[in-house]
Amino acid sequence: MNIHEFQSKEVFARYGIPVPRGIVATTPAEAKTATQELGGQSVVKAQIHAGGRGKSGGVQLVRSPEEAEEAAQRMLASNILTPQTGPEGAPVEKLLIEELADIKQELYVALTIDQVHRGPAILVSTKGGMDIEEVAVNNPEDIHTEPV
Repeated sequence: MNIHEFQSKEVFARYGIPVPRGIVATTPAEAKTATQELGGQSVVKAQIHAGGRGKSGGVQLVRSPEEAEEAAQRMLASNILTPQTGPEGAPVEKLLIEELADIKQELYVALTIDQVHRGPAILVSTKGGMDIEEVAVNNPEDIHTEPV
């Protein structure tokens, strides 16, 4: 099952896990309005079913509603190409417009199917964020897996 980031954050919020305020947008105008509602600055995030979107132009920090509108225009008109999408890339149809957060430490948490244990597992790393794919290749010991 593939779910978008905004959908996973809705689940987290439902169970009391704090998440930044976010608004889903499907047009540049909606991204502009969402950024205004979030205080004038935001992070515009392409919603695709693949990792690595930040390094492929699919995550952008914006400092004004107009910048959000411009970023949304670019993202919604593109296919994001990452190592997980294949050569055709993934079309961007939705954006998550999220409030800025004062980040002290970035963590990576994922729920996946563990091929070794043949069941669900939680992956956790203190080296999370945009470089998690590199961590997995270069320092796999920094990603801890716990079967559930």
